[in-house]
Amino acid sequence: MFEFFFILMVIYGAYVIYSGAEADEQVNNPVFVGGNKVAVKVPIKVEVSKKTATKTKPVTSKAESAKPTKSRVKKVAAPKIELRTVEMKNPKTGEQAKVANNYRMVKRWIKEALVEEGLLEKIYKTNEMDDTIKTEVAKALSIIKAMDKYKV
Repeated sequence: MFEFFFILMVIYGAYVIYSGAEADEQVNNPVFVGGNKVAVKVPIKVEVSKKTATKTKPVTSKAESAKPTKSRVKKVAAPKIELRTVEMKNPKTGEQAKVANNYRMVKRWIKEALVEEGLLEKIYKTNEMDDTIKTEVAKALSIIKAMDKYKV
């Protein structure tokens, strides 16, 4: 039974590929009739943008035009934040650590340095992190990575 379905699937796959190739061949090659080239008319898909569609709208009654339309909500793009991993040095102990953009994986002394430099209010726990705090932390990490005091 399995072999029968397998053979049917192979035949169907071959048919799909053949019909796709045949349609492509008809679009690209003109037909020769009596030694003369005759172009084959192939329907072309025409996409109408929303701007042109709104210009050609049929006239509607006042009741229909009074309906509220959906307005697009513009999302504010998040500021670009440095994503590369940087090697930082603790000025007090001389310890070196790699720092990426993930606050959870940052060493404790770097979190303390963020608070000491005034870039963050406090050291955040993982369950306290929301979108606004994550962007604030990411900005703070990119600033502290650029400070000469912590560069290797």
